[in-house]
Amino acid sequence: MSNVRPMTYETTLIYNERVLRDAVFAFWRRTVGIGFLIVLSVAALALGVLVARGDASWLVGVLASALAVGLAFVGALYVVHYRNALTKFRAMGDSQAIFSAAESSFTFSSKLGTTTLGWSAVEELWQFETVWLLLFSKAQFSTLPVACISPEMQIFIVQRIRSAGGCVGA
Repeated sequence: MSNVRPMTYETTLIYNERVLRDAVFAFWRRTVGIGFLIVLSVAALALGVLVARGDASWLVGVLASALAVGLAFVGALYVVHYRNALTKFRAMGDSQAIFSAAESSFTFSSKLGTTTLGWSAVEELWQFETVWLLLFSKAQFSTLPVACISPEMQIFIVQRIRSAGGCVGA
């Protein structure tokens, strides 16, 4: 009988407003994408040209409406996620959480409570320079400050997510 103990890592995650801004901006930038910003820029340029030429057709109204909705979406996406992150951060009190990673699951513990999820709950891992985002859906994620995670633990997290069927991307 083997006496092999399952691999487990644990670290203290330290959050601050800079980490939250980095995380939300990285999520926003990747979600919105350069293509969407290019489309908004082209729409703004086209609208400007039409208005400068004195055009008052229905096309001006459609472009103006599309531009307004697009800009509102882009702004709201950032603001909503940032406000939610700040609310949770302030509720944490000491701005620290314990992150434990085991073979079949991971756990976040803070003054707010404890949650344990299987690695299969992570649909994607987005890796950025200062933060990693564990995505559970297209709009829900948890933030891992990279500075708090050892290289060995980083490798372990990537392996566990991949083996559970999640995508890992930069």
